[in-house]
Amino acid sequence: MSGGAEALAGLGASPVARLSGITLPEPPSAERASSGLLGDGEPDVPTTTDASAEPLFDAAAASDIQGNVIPGFNKDHQRFLFFTATDVDRARAWLRQLAGRLSSMQEVLDFRREFRRERLASGSGEPTRTATWTAFALSGSAVRRLLGEDALRQMGDQAFRQGMAARSTYLGDPADPGVPGHREGWRVGAPGAEPEFLVIVASDAAADLEDAASDLILEATGHGVALVFDQPGENLPGNLAGHEHFGFKDGVSQPGIRGTTADGEHVSPRYLDPRHPHSRIFGKPGQPLVWPGQFVAGWPRQSPADPVAPDGSADAFPAWARNGSYLVFRRLTQDVLAFWDFVGRAARAHGTDPVRFASMLVGRWPSGAPVSRTADSDDLALAGDEFAHNHFQFDDDTRQWMPSPALAEAGYSGDSHPRARSDLFGQVCPLAGHIRKMNPRDGGTDFGAPADTFLRLLLRRGIPFGPPLAGVDDPSAELVETERGLLFAAYMTSIEDQFEFVVRRWANSPVQPNVGGHDPIIGQADVYGDRTRHVEVPTSAGEMRRVEIPSEFVTVTGGGYFFAPGISAVRDVLGASPPG
Repeated sequence: MSGGAEALAGLGASPVARLSGITLPEPPSAERASSGLLGDGEPDVPTTTDASAEPLFDAAAASDIQGNVIPGFNKDHQRFLFFTATDVDRARAWLRQLAGRLSSMQEVLDFRREFRRERLASGSGEPTRTATWTAFALSGSAVRRLLGEDALRQMGDQAFRQGMAARSTYLGDPADPGVPGHREGWRVGAPGAEPEFLVIVASDAAADLEDAASDLILEATGHGVALVFDQPGENLPGNLAGHEHFGFKDGVSQPGIRGTTADGEHVSPRYLDPRHPHSRIFGKPGQPLVWPGQFVAGWPRQSPADPVAPDGSADAFPAWARNGSYLVFRRLTQDVLAFWDFVGRAARAHGTDPVRFASMLVGRWPSGAPVSRTADSDDLALAGDEFAHNHFQFDDDTRQWMPSPALAEAGYSGDSHPRARSDLFGQVCPLAGHIRKMNPRDGGTDFGAPADTFLRLLLRRGIPFGPPLAGVDDPSAELVETERGLLFAAYMTSIEDQFEFVVRRWANSPVQPNVGGHDPIIGQADVYGDRTRHVEVPTSAGEMRRVEIPSEFVTVTGGGYFFAPGISAVRDVLGASPPG
């Protein structure tokens, strides 16, 4: 067994123990948290977080925004159902019916807030109650069929109007039809065969998912809405839960949403002591707070110059699209054996072990612990501390943070893990490491100051598909040949300035946002048909060594650009009978 294969087989051998014994009270209202009344009820020093300055998601908004946008379903079992209408009028009737099935922001928030308290108290990732939720989105061609050409033109994002297949090579996908990943060979979303509707059904229980999806397909078929592709997604089993197929913890870093709900709670909880200057910028340590207009139409957007301020410019949406969000879907297959074979060979040449080399390429260890805080070996305790495993910067020394009084009183003893130190030149986490490419954090970029990075963040809602090879000692030929990968799904209000920007300008570039090579995980290169990439990794002597990556480990096999409207728009606009 090669070094890479042996490392792959050993992944997931040890569980990561979550934090436990933290008993969070019912969260204080946003008004109380911002007043400085902490613990003993006496005013503390003036807080730096003014909740009244953040947007209010009132009951109407929280019941209209789809719950997979905010806060996200995060269920172990999901089905991505793609449909096309054979009759527009019957499809409108189906949409009116479907609107009653869609899960709202408020419904999902209520469930996840209770789940969060249970998880921190017990350390278990298993909910004591279950739920099944549904989300909906439609393509640009569906907007045209339902509402007309003018309605599609009013959607300001050109990428959405054109569709992903038309922009595939712009994203770096192969231009040669004979190369895997070319759009003509996509399983879903190929040119001339783009689906009009995407319905995501998600559940804690596989049987409940099957029942809900079957009912939904039956309803759609009865209204002349044909199922054209059905893609299941499953969280990986056992100790690999929450990981992607290369064996690394996924989704650790997600932006927080600025704003409060009608019950006085912040949409994204605040865990930093309000006296700490970073409490204005982060919800959890390392979780940036972003103005909701970056993800939901019609809400205040993020300033490009100030991380705590909104931007006053209007967004490019018609009135009916308020509370909606663009949804980018990419079906990505992963060649797990090829990745670990490359890692094994490169690690030998580099004089290190395969897991450490792979972790430098990703920027995190398989457990999710950041290499910036533990450069030489994985740290399961750090990985299991959700208040520490995302607390790091790249360019500057990372400051110690202070937990809020409520969190300290609930039982959190503080972040005692090694702190991340300045890594301006990528001596610990390479400049082209995947997580550094996707989110440069405090680093300046080709577009200027770090505050601009807030404009590029996405709400990622992906899930793996296919059986794992990670952790399997002697996989059968049948298992090796079985397709596996990631169903990438992300919400935003600008496909061009968020998703396409980070893919085209950063992941696919060897010199942006900084020099150091291509993103070794998802980056693509195509120079007159040559798709070779490279990455620069540090040696033990402190020098940077260029490593060629001759093949791709991730291949796109489907995709589409969609829009997830507010629930009322599904019922009252898209589902409305045309006048006359």
